[in-house]
Amino acid sequence: MKANTDIIMILLWGGMATTVFGAEGVRVLPDSAEAIGLIGGRFTLLDDPSVVRTNPASLSKINSPALQVNFQAWEGDTDFTRLDGATGSMIENWKFLGGINYVHPINDDLTVGFGISAPFGLSMNWDSNGLFRYIAPYDALLQTAAFSPAFGYRVNDRLSIGAGLDIYYSTVTLDQAFPWAAVVGPGAVDGDMVFDGDGWGLGGFLGINYSPVDGHTFALTARLPVKVDYDGDFSITNLPAALAGTFSPTSPFDSEIEYPGSIGIGYGWEVNDSLTIGIDFEWIQNSTHDDVPLLIGANQPLLGGATGIDLDWNDSFSVGIGAEYEVSKNLTLRAGYLYSESPLKGSTYTPVVPANDRHIFSVGAGYTSGANTIDVAYAYMPMENLSVNNASQPGYNGSYEFDWHILALSYTRTF
Repeated sequence: MKANTDIIMILLWGGMATTVFGAEGVRVLPDSAEAIGLIGGRFTLLDDPSVVRTNPASLSKINSPALQVNFQAWEGDTDFTRLDGATGSMIENWKFLGGINYVHPINDDLTVGFGISAPFGLSMNWDSNGLFRYIAPYDALLQTAAFSPAFGYRVNDRLSIGAGLDIYYSTVTLDQAFPWAAVVGPGAVDGDMVFDGDGWGLGGFLGINYSPVDGHTFALTARLPVKVDYDGDFSITNLPAALAGTFSPTSPFDSEIEYPGSIGIGYGWEVNDSLTIGIDFEWIQNSTHDDVPLLIGANQPLLGGATGIDLDWNDSFSVGIGAEYEVSKNLTLRAGYLYSESPLKGSTYTPVVPANDRHIFSVGAGYTSGANTIDVAYAYMPMENLSVNNASQPGYNGSYEFDWHILALSYTRTF
């Protein structure tokens, strides 16, 4: 029972630490193709409508109203080899994301914007009859949408500032098999536990751009943590008749996730009229993920009576470089690299949010024709192979291998 509880609670925390989409948390990569192409240098170089959330101080760079639609397709593999040689793999290899941003200059100095993006997410699917059948959720989905109104203001030719709100709506759904035979004896049909909840949260963020001399820009970004309280329902199937008075097929479900805050700094250098280089560093406060509740009312004894788990995650960081080269007035080429540290510890490792330190290599291009801009980017994200030997659940010990390919497409229309 305790093993079931531990893995479910770690997963519930999903959006706070690691995802199939990343390693520094369930933080998804930035949503626009330009941002992906510049992956390690976006704090100062990025100048498309996605700056609404990435660095609102850069909103003042945008001189015309613009609407942007973003799409990402992820394809990857996650493979596990247990210490005894048994193997398992993620069964749904494709993941899809999207977002939309709109910006509108009020005057020469003030620009406002609004974005809808998916900053955090988790989608992990193992074989329901595989190695983790009774010790981990075989299907987990965490979806978080951020509604982000923001503004950017040019104080003078050297300094710009910006700020915005993070309004989160998030849902979480977990499916895990439950061995009724372990409770009432042989012959009982397995049940299926489903945890399903949603909730809202509120936070804020800011950005500052400062150019001490022409051709050199420094950026500072900061984001507050956002706490989401989840309310919903827990259900379990095939409840044995002998336990009908003890447990219920349904009960309330409550949990809480505190999405991490962060601080980022960036430096941009205009080498010449065509080439610009950016360097970013970001610190992510994953240590806020200390404890996550898992409350299911009268059915709490099914989880061994546990109401929470200590996650003990580490703060983490990412560092990278990006560059763009303006081939012509209409065509821009981009490339980037980002290293991202994982906050996970072996003792609390879980196959539901498998990841490790990651490297991201990206290339991209943007083409503008009149009021229309198309941006594309490709990123390859190999994560370092990981050996887990001291997990609290011995069934999680073994070697994990994973990599991801990301294709991003953005369309921007100016008015």
